[in-house]
Amino acid sequence: MVITVPGTLSNLGPGYDALGLAVSLVNRFSFRFDQGYSAEGEDVDPTSHLTLATARRTAERFGFPLRGLHVEQQERVPRARGLGSSATARVAGMLAALSQHDREVSLEEQLAFLSEEEGHPDNVVPALVGGLCVVGFESGGLRHLRLGPPRGLSVALCVPAVEVSTPEARRILPLEVTHADAAFTAGRMAFLMAGLLEGRHHALRLGVQDRLHQDHRAALIGPVADAFAMAEVAGAAGAFVSGSGSTLAAFVPDGTPGEDVAEAMCGPFRALGVGARALLVRPLARGALVEG
Repeated sequence: MVITVPGTLSNLGPGYDALGLAVSLVNRFSFRFDQGYSAEGEDVDPTSHLTLATARRTAERFGFPLRGLHVEQQERVPRARGLGSSATARVAGMLAALSQHDREVSLEEQLAFLSEEEGHPDNVVPALVGGLCVVGFESGGLRHLRLGPPRGLSVALCVPAVEVSTPEARRILPLEVTHADAAFTAGRMAFLMAGLLEGRHHALRLGVQDRLHQDHRAALIGPVADAFAMAEVAGAAGAFVSGSGSTLAAFVPDGTPGEDVAEAMCGPFRALGVGARALLVRPLARGALVEG
């Protein structure tokens, strides 16, 4: 069985823990079902391998046996860079385990399980269902809306050779924000959604701004403000930190050379002697796919 799962951008600026977008950077997981556990042809302790551990916890959660599982992973999503690498592994592990049992598990149950495993829903939801996703919790549990991917845009990425720990990126955030900062971020969220859903790309320059997390996390990443400025000069509609970083992303209207925007964002890092990889991706309508 082969399962492919897209990487994801989350937050998109002001949508902290509320927005995620699947993109055309896809991990491929090849599974074989037999006794024992292995990864890349080597026997492993399944509790120490994220994909296999998720498969085992899936079986435990939904009450069926999993006798063994073997996986080989072809990874295009960089790890620990705010692009949803761990979400791809969790989604693949869950789907592999579910395929071995005939119990019907609803999408809501799957998303609730994945969100608990990941600790937040904004990567796992679009990784599973694709598109642009709005996520949130209420007393009844996780709620999500899947929207079509924004059209007329590509996404330029700058992936610095800087690893940012998600727990540390959350720890540095203030426990309280001012009313002014909350109002600022709410207003920017409105511009962001108008820009993405209605194709008003000029609104994205304001729409990607926030005062909840990006400025605080810049200290863990590097010359973020300079990279954003260079992206706009190169033609980006707006740039933001993906997830907790270190990847920086910029929306690029069709007709603008997205590769140039990605290279421009990498410039300030390279000037400091920090390696940075430039990538260009598209928003993706589809989520995880199971073949075989």
